[in-house]
Amino acid sequence: MVGLPGIGKTTLISQLIRQLHTENTPFTCAAWQSLQSATGKAPPCDRTIDSLLFTLSNGDITTAVTPQEDSFQKIEKLIKIIKAKPCLIVFDRADTLLKTGEAKAAGYFADDCAEYAWLFKQLLETEHQSKILFTSRESLAELPPTVTREIQLNGLDRDSAISLLQSFNLTANAEELAEMGDRYSGHPKALQLVAALIRDDTEFQGNVGNFLHQRDWLLIRDIERLIEKILARLSEGEQTCLSRISVYQTSEYPLSFAGISAQMPEVSKYELKENIIQALKRRQLLYYDRHLKSYQLHPLIREKGEHLLNQNPENVRTAHSQAYNYYISIPLKPESEWQDIEDIQPLIRAHYHASQAQDLDAANAIISEVCEYLRQWNCAGLVCGNIELPLLIEKPYFTN
Repeated sequence: MVGLPGIGKTTLISQLIRQLHTENTPFTCAAWQSLQSATGKAPPCDRTIDSLLFTLSNGDITTAVTPQEDSFQKIEKLIKIIKAKPCLIVFDRADTLLKTGEAKAAGYFADDCAEYAWLFKQLLETEHQSKILFTSRESLAELPPTVTREIQLNGLDRDSAISLLQSFNLTANAEELAEMGDRYSGHPKALQLVAALIRDDTEFQGNVGNFLHQRDWLLIRDIERLIEKILARLSEGEQTCLSRISVYQTSEYPLSFAGISAQMPEVSKYELKENIIQALKRRQLLYYDRHLKSYQLHPLIREKGEHLLNQNPENVRTAHSQAYNYYISIPLKPESEWQDIEDIQPLIRAHYHASQAQDLDAANAIISEVCEYLRQWNCAGLVCGNIELPLLIEKPYFTN
């Protein structure tokens, strides 16, 4: 089970185990192993195996029983147990075992975690009657796909997000709670942190409407810390790509591979697709929506990417300029077939990015081309937020 930090992986597995304890479960015992220590690294594999043996043998197999045995001998004992009786084994935070700082190595075990790779291989590829669950912030690329299935958690649905917010006894109507849930795409931890802020901060005094009115950004410091822990694992190429594509408003227009490629002209399409994009997907920072047939960024990740990009104003202008070039190159229907604003969405997107890149000549040229259609469709107001004030002065029909 994979997903962003705070998305609810550990909570979901915990609830599953508690539920199994209260029902007629097919498992005779369960073992939970956290792979994160106080240092943030995984404990030695030998210690994890000892813990599993102790738990699954109901305390019969201790380190005193196996003082001279190596890891391979202990794994044999472990496999004998899970063959003899149905067990449930959970490895929590398996991402601590993985390599960092290299795109093409994303999802692969770190060199000093080779024993874990061997342990998992034996547990998964040996025939037995037990189940093995992993939670991770990154996909585990080395797990055999023929015997495993990856489940991605994407957050709460709207009703569940509203229920979570209601548990904080905030002052809000249904529309405000729904907007909060949508803003954070149902991310449970983010919603909890923001709800606690609204409830406890004297500035908001529990009023969701006040918070929504005063904030046009998502990241509060505690949420940003969660995101930064993931970004610290990225290679330079991954960070560059993530920050540049953050200029795309993926909620308003589909993001294709061509759009990502436009932001990374310095690398080959092979390097971009097979290493950088693959790594961002494995780290749960970028995903492909098969229904929309496009790439998507979680709003929290997109905003953090913008923060990274804004550290250098020239990088901001370059990214928007490259986005303009991408959208202006998208073929449109013949002008005689334009019927509504959807037919010229690439031009609207190009105008926005030209404005952000401070290329007012390009922005003006687009408006001059489509202004009559926008007036006919009564759509001028929809794009006014993308139009710089100097353009409004020259285009009086955009004023109310």
